[in-house]
Amino acid sequence: MTQSSAIMRPVVSKKFCSTSHKVFTVRKRPCTINGGGFVVMDSHQGNEVFRVDGCGPAVKDHALLKDSKGNHILSLKRKVGILQVFSLGEQWKGFVPDEMEGLMKPLFKASSSSPINCFANNSVKVSLIESNNSGKGWEFEILGSFSERACTIYDKSQAIVAEVSMNKTRKDSIQSKDVYSVEVQAGFDQAFVFGLIAVLRNLSGEDGN
Repeated sequence: MTQSSAIMRPVVSKKFCSTSHKVFTVRKRPCTINGGGFVVMDSHQGNEVFRVDGCGPAVKDHALLKDSKGNHILSLKRKVGILQVFSLGEQWKGFVPDEMEGLMKPLFKASSSSPINCFANNSVKVSLIESNNSGKGWEFEILGSFSERACTIYDKSQAIVAEVSMNKTRKDSIQSKDVYSVEVQAGFDQAFVFGLIAVLRNLSGEDGN
C-alpha cells in the first residue's frame, strides 16, 4: 500500500494517524516525575510526541496520555470493585475529554483474563465502546510478551497495527527494557496505540512497583 492510499483508521482522532508507518522510541521516566510513566519520541526527528503521567504505586489505577504540549488526550482508568478483587484478570477503560459536554467520554476497554506477567503469550482484547461492533466482541488483540518488549497489536482482520520491540535505534550493544521501540503502521491511530502501551505497562505490573 502506498502512502497516498493508506486508509485512515482513527480511534482517538484522525490527526493522530499518518499516511506512512512511524517508528517511536519510548523512554521510561523515574517515579519522581509526575508519578513515572514514559515519554514517546519520534525516532527520526528526536522530538517528543506523547507522554504518559500518573503511573506508579501512588496512582496505579489511572494514567493520563498527553501530547508534547501537555494537552490531555486520553484518561486511562482501571476497573475497580469487589468482583475485580477476586478476578485474576483486569479491565481498563480509555476516556477522551468531551469539550461539548465537559465530561469524560468512554472510548474503549481493554481486558485481560489473567495476569499478563504470568504468561508470555497472554492475550489482551480491546473493544471500542461506541462502534458498530460494540457488544459483539473484541476489535483489537494484543499478543506476545510486553514484559520482554516483544508484542504485537492486531486489528480484527489480523492486520498489524503496531509492534513493540527492543530499541532499534541504539548503536551500542546495551539493551534496556526502559528504552524500547514502537512501530505504528500507516493509517492507524498513534494516540490509541500509546494509550494501549500505558495499559500494558500497568497490566504487566511495571507501574505498580
